Amino acid sequence: MKLTLAFCVNVLLFVALFIAQPSLAQEQLKLFLVRHAEKVDQSQQSALTELGERRALAIAEILEPEPLKYIYSTPFNRTMLTAEPAADFHQLSVAQYDGNTLQEFAEQLRQLEGVALVVGHSNTTPILVNHLVGTDFQSLDENIYDRVYVVTIDGEGIAQLEMRFTEPRTP
Repeated sequence: MKLTLAFCVNVLLFVALFIAQPSLAQEQLKLFLVRHAEKVDQSQQSALTELGERRALAIAEILEPEPLKYIYSTPFNRTMLTAEPAADFHQLSVAQYDGNTLQEFAEQLRQLEGVALVVGHSNTTPILVNHLVGTDFQSLDENIYDRVYVVTIDGEGIAQLEMRFTEPRTP
């Protein structure tokens, strides 16, 4: 009798673990989406200003405690330079994405698990957030550089948005 009861309990535990396993395997996704830091000029290959370099470091500091697994940037110098301090700290390479295909990129991001940084532009970052969360953000004013959109997507695909900011704050 004891052997049969122990066997039944073990079978029930195995079934419970098997049923629960898909939800355990689906890790939460946490995305940090930022606009590139302050740029020297309007050229496509613009470097960052001194303030921009400090802001890129501030973004990396926000991400230091995070188990960052992925970093994405458009191919422009200013976005790559913004991503560089976080990539160096976490010893990751920066993958490039096309800012003209944001809906497709949002779907690609939704397939990830873990933590990612995405560096874009005033006219791509808020729109990418819209695709991920369902918000209705417009392009950022050219003077705004301090926004950090933190999008968390749970195992069931439900997205939540938290706003953070880097210093110095911009208008």
